[in-house]
Amino acid sequence: MRKLVPLLLILSLCSVNALAYGPRGHKLVGSIADKRLAKNRSVQRKVRDLLDGLTLERVATLPDEIKSWDDCRRPGSTDDVIDKQRINDELRAFWEANKCGKKPSHDEFHYTDVPVTGNENYADGTIGRGEFDIVKMIPFCIRVLRGEVPETNERAITKAVAVILLAHYLGDIHQPLHVGAEFFNDEGNPFHPSASNKGFADQGGNKLTLFTFRDGELKSAGRFHGYWDTQTVNNAFGDAADATVARRLAAREPDGWRLTGDAETWAEQMANDILPLAREAHTRLRYEDVEIVQGEREIKGGEAKEKRKRGGQFYAVWAAGVVKNEIQKGGWRLAALLEDVLQ
Repeated sequence: MRKLVPLLLILSLCSVNALAYGPRGHKLVGSIADKRLAKNRSVQRKVRDLLDGLTLERVATLPDEIKSWDDCRRPGSTDDVIDKQRINDELRAFWEANKCGKKPSHDEFHYTDVPVTGNENYADGTIGRGEFDIVKMIPFCIRVLRGEVPETNERAITKAVAVILLAHYLGDIHQPLHVGAEFFNDEGNPFHPSASNKGFADQGGNKLTLFTFRDGELKSAGRFHGYWDTQTVNNAFGDAADATVARRLAAREPDGWRLTGDAETWAEQMANDILPLAREAHTRLRYEDVEIVQGEREIKGGEAKEKRKRGGQFYAVWAAGVVKNEIQKGGWRLAALLEDVLQ
């Protein structure tokens, strides 16, 4: 009977219905941080005052929810995303200053695309990085909270919005495909891009369809990026109540979560910390039918298929373990960052 346990676990992991990462993964990061800050009442009060009584768990999804206002591809919604009028108004001003179609757009604040082929850290190159990527925006929010950047800044990031963005971005930067991306050459093969040959990006996995083993066969798991945003979180935590999960993860110190130096340097440290996992998330796969369109900066499409491993973990099992650890670290680091900045 003991030999059947790993197989049953694998089958159950692959059959869990996907829920949206936004409402689950991000809320878990925020909830863990809420529970950690309960031990520091002074900082907890400052956070609650800035958020008009809202929790980090609640606001952690708002930077995704305001995407409903975007009107670049369809008519945008005019509905409030939160029933706290001051918070909604400040978010609306932030969205207006960074609307889709503008440069920069709030969409690009959620990620960076460091090439996973090779061994680059964030500071080792420029390809895939941006002036307003997640590694730049986290310290910008920190400077707003410290009063080093006025709340009347060009990005319209007030102190309240800064906390909201940090609650969300600390989740994003702990998702491997929000930090690392694959780049392909003219033949559709993975390669390390250079200034003279930037190749074609996979848009953090959004342009690839992932295939993983289920019941001994490779089957589509949907978009590669979406898999990490959704299925991995549910594989990690199953049908356990989120409050129970957050309480458990907040009570136990995760390995390797502590960062050093000034909090403004933590975003780069977090990016470098997760890049090896972003690389493994890609090297566990082989690529087929990658479609290249000359003149474009990204691939048009392609398939990423799990490599058959004898005696090794299935992709679903490995990825679930990664997400469980990273969400826990994200929550602990969010609380520590706010303590450092608002103490």
